[in-house]
Parts: sequence; structure tokens; C-alpha cells
Amino acid sequence: MTAWRRLRRDLRGRRNLDVYATIAVALGTSVLAAIDVAPTGKIMAAVLAVLAVLAFSALSTRTMVEDLARSGAGGGVRFLSDFPQDLKEQRERSTDLYLVGVSLSRTLETSYRAFEDTLSAGGRIRILLTDPDADDAAVTTQNRPTRPRPDEIRNEIRQSLRLLERLRAEAGGRLEVRTTRTALKFGLNYLNVHKADALLCVQLYSFEVSGESRPIFALTLADAPWFETFREQAERLWDLSQPVLTPRP
Repeated sequence: MTAWRRLRRDLRGRRNLDVYATIAVALGTSVLAAIDVAPTGKIMAAVLAVLAVLAFSALSTRTMVEDLARSGAGGGVRFLSDFPQDLKEQRERSTDLYLVGVSLSRTLETSYRAFEDTLSAGGRIRILLTDPDADDAAVTTQNRPTRPRPDEIRNEIRQSLRLLERLRAEAGGRLEVRTTRTALKFGLNYLNVHKADALLCVQLYSFEVSGESRPIFALTLADAPWFETFREQAERLWDLSQPVLTPRP
């Protein structure tokens, strides 16, 4: 990723704003000092402010790392045969969600009211589904013995899209929905996007396995580089998908 793309992504997602502010102040102070425009006292005050911001940023990072260490979150990725028990609650508490799945029919059924509350409170929800008109290989990517036929899955996707249209009509807010004709390799719950406590819950789509497709695993920022690997894949899928519902002005 180029520096310019990273800058645009961070500013759009309001990430690392303290670092960019520090860089701007440091560069501005250096220029003013070089051309002897600002008084020395003001330049020193700006330098001290920059140092204070850096110290606060370092303290926040250290605290987050210590909290992760105490919780055991950085102790390695654990593979699961089912979703984490508190995933639904974490999804309902998140103010910035990005969900990926073939139809997400079960998620919409269980969290519809919570999504209403999130949107009404100013939160952001992005949802990426498989295009119901995609070929059979994309529609049946979750291949298991009890999986419905392709046409039945297409009906599930269309029902999910109708539910999402109703959700936008009832709650408004920052709801974005897109579809893809790419055969998805995984489902995803990306919670608290661009925040220090961001969570990626990944479900790999398996072949001819009864029950939930698996393995399932949860990633945090402490699980680099895998967190970034799946985050980049999900964002790339979003960038190349077809908009269906966009936020109302």
C-alpha cells in the first residue's frame, strides 16, 4: 500500500489522527523556525505540545498491549467449530460494522432490531452479499450436505435484500449494501472498524462438512499479520462489489 493510499484510508476512517497532527505541527514548526518567522517561545511551546501528544500516544499503546496480554487475546489464534458465544452481543455493541456472507439470513433475523438501534444512533453498517444472479459456483460456496439448492439460496439472498431495504426505510442512517459475483471464500463479522478494539470473526467456507462451515476464528490487532491479511481481502471485495443500497443524504 502506498503512503498516499494509507493516508487517505486513515483520514477517511479517522485512524492515527494524533500521529498526523503531530507530523503537521512538527513540520510547520520546523519551517517557521527555519525562516525565523515565529518567536522562539512559541516554537518551544509547539515542540512541547508535540512531545506531549507523542507521550500520550505511547501511553495509550502501552495500555492497550498490557490489557491484551492480561486477557490472553494475543496468545495465538484459536480455531473454533462454532461462532464465539458473545459474538451477537459484540455485534450489537459495535458502532461500525462490516458483514460479509452469502445471504446473512440468520444474522439479519437475529440482529435486525439491534441494527435498527445502531443506525438510529448514528452508527455505520456495511453489508456484502453474494449477487443472487451470480453463477451456481458463487451461490453454493458454502457447500454442505444439508445446504439448499442454488435457486433456494438465491431466494434467501433476495429476501435478505428486501429486509435490508426495509431496514433502511425504517431506520435510515449509514447503511450500505453491496453484492458480489465472486465466490466468497469466507464469511466475516468486522466489528468496530478502524478502532483499537476492532474484531474480525472469520468463518472459512468448507466443503461437504455437516453443521457450521469451519474453522471459525477471531482476530484482533494483536494477531498481526493475519488481522491485516483478512481485513485487506474484505476491503478489496467491498471496493470491487456492486452498490445496491447507499446511505441516504
